[in-house]
Amino acid sequence: MSDRYIITIDGPAGSGKSTAARGLARRLGISYFNSGALYRAITWMGLDAGMDLDDAPALIERLGRVRIELRDLDGTERLFLDGRDVTDGLFENKISREVHRVADPPTIRREVGRLAHELNAGRSFVTEGRDQGTEVWPEAQVKFYLDARPEVRAQRRRLDLEKRGERIRQEEVLRQILERDGRDRARKVGRLRRADDAIYVDNSDLDVEETIERLLELTRERLES
Repeated sequence: MSDRYIITIDGPAGSGKSTAARGLARRLGISYFNSGALYRAITWMGLDAGMDLDDAPALIERLGRVRIELRDLDGTERLFLDGRDVTDGLFENKISREVHRVADPPTIRREVGRLAHELNAGRSFVTEGRDQGTEVWPEAQVKFYLDARPEVRAQRRRLDLEKRGERIRQEEVLRQILERDGRDRARKVGRLRRADDAIYVDNSDLDVEETIERLLELTRERLES
């Protein structure tokens, strides 16, 4: 294996990217980086400050004055803004509904890409998102495109929200998922697409451990080839 290597997992909402990336990183003994958490953190920051989420220049200016840190606490990577742990709030449905307003502008996407490189300098890691293997880390040694049927993704997302104490109908989650898919695939910059050299994995009928095991097997094959 290389001394330093990067693994990207791209795919649509609800495909299990975060869980799979965390599990794969743990099995490989390397870091996990959730690129989507940066967009969610900017959304959280904007809402917390009462800002207009469509004002990209103002959000970037404020972001430049905020200290962003990734800290490992008991084996879990947490995101801090100016010393405040905001991780748990990043995946509330109110953030999920608004994050596209922050994730769409090319200027913000470029700033998030810059931050991602800064936060991950010199380390091996697994990262996941929509455009990690195509735009942010095109040099990655291993790239995956993780997918699942829309109804499966909606069910996973609903169960996730229920664990966080949020009740929402399955039909509404599916509507949000399909709407998100359309936006993500239509973006001018950072649109959701499979990299030419990405390995396609459909995990509709795989559980979490089976998904991680499959990615681990494919990673070892690719790194050792």
